[in-house]
Amino acid sequence: MIRNILIAISLVVHVSTPATACGASSEELELSLIGDWQVSNGFGTLSFDGRTMPLPSGNSTSATIVPTESGLAVTGGAAPGTYEMKFIEDARFVLDAPSQTILDQGEDWFGEHPEIITDEELAIVAGCTDAQMLPQLQVSGTFQDPEGQVNFDVYLFVLDQATMYGIMSGHLLSMDGTAKRVTRWTR
Repeated sequence: MIRNILIAISLVVHVSTPATACGASSEELELSLIGDWQVSNGFGTLSFDGRTMPLPSGNSTSATIVPTESGLAVTGGAAPGTYEMKFIEDARFVLDAPSQTILDQGEDWFGEHPEIITDEELAIVAGCTDAQMLPQLQVSGTFQDPEGQVNFDVYLFVLDQATMYGIMSGHLLSMDGTAKRVTRWTR
């Protein structure tokens, strides 16, 4: 856990660190999130036919958050197209690390030690009190991949105006498999 907290600290330390997002409302954050983002897709898992295996870090890309009449949308990134980005106010999602077996396989197969931070560790590093929570965003959609149609979800914790961390999940319909990756959005 100490290693993960040190990794989490590196997520929120910037040359000019913006204020933490703990307890901030969607209205307070919305305008500050508009603009260009670098998206780094990290270690993940692939599950199909009752088996789960590690996936190496994915490609990094860029995305842009744009204002819309109803809030925010994201364009670019791993999914071609423009998709609504919604703040989640009523429910909380949880970031859990894969089993130790999957983590060890990932390190053995790909030579990288997966850096997965739980939602509890993120809240500690961001300095949230028990009564405060990090704001959450969700993006959902469908796109056509060379392998077939993919339904996806991206769940992000907003750490500050320049850092978001979460999970990207895609369900490839043709093989009935689900891939999940850690994703970091920075600028």
